[in-house]
Amino acid sequence: MKTRQDVFDWLSGQLRFGIKPGLERMSWMIEQLGLEERRSIHVAGTNGKGSTVAFLRAMAMENGLSVGTFTSPYIIQFEERIMLNGEPIPEDALIDVANRVKARADEAPETLTEFELLTMMAWCYFDDTRPDLIIWEVGLGGRLDSTNVLTHPLATIVTSIGHDHQGILGDTLEEIAQEKYGIMKRDVPMFHSIGEERLVELLHQKGDDVGSSIHDVRPLVKKIVDGADTVVTYENMPSVVLGLTGHHQAYNGACAVAVARHLGWRDDAIQKGLERAQHPGRYELVSKRPRIILDGAHNPEGIEALVLQAKYETDVTVLTAILEDKDRDKMIHALQEIGDVYETTFDFPRARTKAQLEKDGARFVEWKAWLQNWVESPTSETLIVTGSLYFISEVRRFLS
Repeated sequence: MKTRQDVFDWLSGQLRFGIKPGLERMSWMIEQLGLEERRSIHVAGTNGKGSTVAFLRAMAMENGLSVGTFTSPYIIQFEERIMLNGEPIPEDALIDVANRVKARADEAPETLTEFELLTMMAWCYFDDTRPDLIIWEVGLGGRLDSTNVLTHPLATIVTSIGHDHQGILGDTLEEIAQEKYGIMKRDVPMFHSIGEERLVELLHQKGDDVGSSIHDVRPLVKKIVDGADTVVTYENMPSVVLGLTGHHQAYNGACAVAVARHLGWRDDAIQKGLERAQHPGRYELVSKRPRIILDGAHNPEGIEALVLQAKYETDVTVLTAILEDKDRDKMIHALQEIGDVYETTFDFPRARTKAQLEKDGARFVEWKAWLQNWVESPTSETLIVTGSLYFISEVRRFLS
């Protein structure tokens, strides 16, 4: 492979192998490539993973650490899935690690998936650049996710448990929780902001079985003032305006605060990190005139958080693309509380088709033409574009 497009084509070609849970292929690759595990934090959860990673990265950098992050999906460019100090992996490094991974993967006893290959590329890049800390975001679930090849992270985090990927993780919240709790490790503290009592009980049972201490971060949140900005008072800290907006971000921030304090980071670095964290596509204001907000609320729990924040907006119109494996009826019903809702489709394997949406009675629009018209002649004070993060990525590129 000689160009970034060659790398993308190679990875895309592996998508046909789908999702294959299990860690054996990853363990084999790590051994073959001679890679060593570095100081890491492992983050799982239905919603809030990426925001928690953003808070932690900002705090760590303010504390003078070099930080690698592995996240998904991307919003602006593919390379942002593998970052060093907030900067995407450079093209020459991307090509180099891809070629090294491919050479070993071609010899593997079993074909690796696209996500496994990408995870291995991150391992190689961080082995080359040797950051002080790596923050790994789980791709799907936790227990059998390729990132769970970690054996001794500094801390693990589960941000939330909600309904998503039921076909793989299970139909009930308890089943989904057990998969996410699978990142827990013996003698490694687990931090969480889970509110459902029965799920917290399951977490403590798992902690007892594994030998991991469990830490609820919610008591750190002493006061939340919602509005155009989110102002939070954490225990033993002055009030802070979060860099990420939304009531729910107070608890993602609390996960980061708890882990940062556990690792002994400076108080001023923690506070500055809370203020300076950025995460594209999460209640992101991309235009002031007209006012356009992008938010990747892609499941019912995410929509619930979005609706709570959007009530501070005036005269709202919503454009959304909801994937076919999500609870569309519940999500649309919630969005209708804040304004007129228009639905669309886009070029993605799991996107609902125009025919499906019209059959369901959706107010269907062709999004590019509709959005262009709205930007030129706004019909409301605020436009919120939401739904699949893959859709948000396309809209963001279109608007820019």
